[in-house]
Amino acid sequence: MTAPQHTATPARPATAGADDEEAVPSHWRRLAPAAIVAGVLLLWSNVVLPALPADAVLKALFNLGGVAAMVTVARLLGVTWADLGVGRGTWAAGLRWGGAAIGVAVLGYGGVLLLAPDLLENPQLAGASPGALLLRGLVLIPLGTVLAEELAFRGVLHGRSVRALPVRTALGVSAVAFGLWHLTVAFGPSAVPLPPTLHWTSALTVLGVTVAGGLALGWLRHRTGSVLAPIGLHLGTNAVGLVAAGVALAH
Repeated sequence: MTAPQHTATPARPATAGADDEEAVPSHWRRLAPAAIVAGVLLLWSNVVLPALPADAVLKALFNLGGVAAMVTVARLLGVTWADLGVGRGTWAAGLRWGGAAIGVAVLGYGGVLLLAPDLLENPQLAGASPGALLLRGLVLIPLGTVLAEELAFRGVLHGRSVRALPVRTALGVSAVAFGLWHLTVAFGPSAVPLPPTLHWTSALTVLGVTVAGGLALGWLRHRTGSVLAPIGLHLGTNAVGLVAAGVALAH
């Protein structure tokens, strides 16, 4: 007699179930940390800052204190210095690209000053003393605006987003949040009174431009791995632009 043959019971194929859901977080769960960071930033810019007294120095200090707190919390939650764009290995590339961006801005604004200075005249600067313009251009904007915003958006928000999201999605989230950061500015009073329709058009244009700017700044951050590169571009457009507008107004 031959022994009865036993056939192995085929293993059941793995099915998508609770184990898979735990192993691979859903799209919304991966988006949640970036959405929380973006939400905090939008509350800060559109609720907290407008509630402060109209003092540029005070708001700059609040921005610096706020971003220092954000960086500290991010580090405690495991975000690395490289994630924040300040890792030592990225300094050289960041400085090269950031310095080039500042140089292009200086050449561009210098050309406009020589050829068409009227384009740089800003009525909001009328009556400002040279000392006040220097304070804004050399201290408040570089520190309270550029450094604070870049560490917040291209540092904390970008660094946290790319850990869980595709790069393009992370760049989009950061850019849209950066545009909405300027919501209060976009819908605030303009230097020249405008009818309601033009006011909305102007506001939407500001939002569109800042979202596009956020994409460019985010691309530089991703391209170099350094927050220093977008800092350079941001300085070129804001600080150098203010100095150029002050020169145009003086002449």
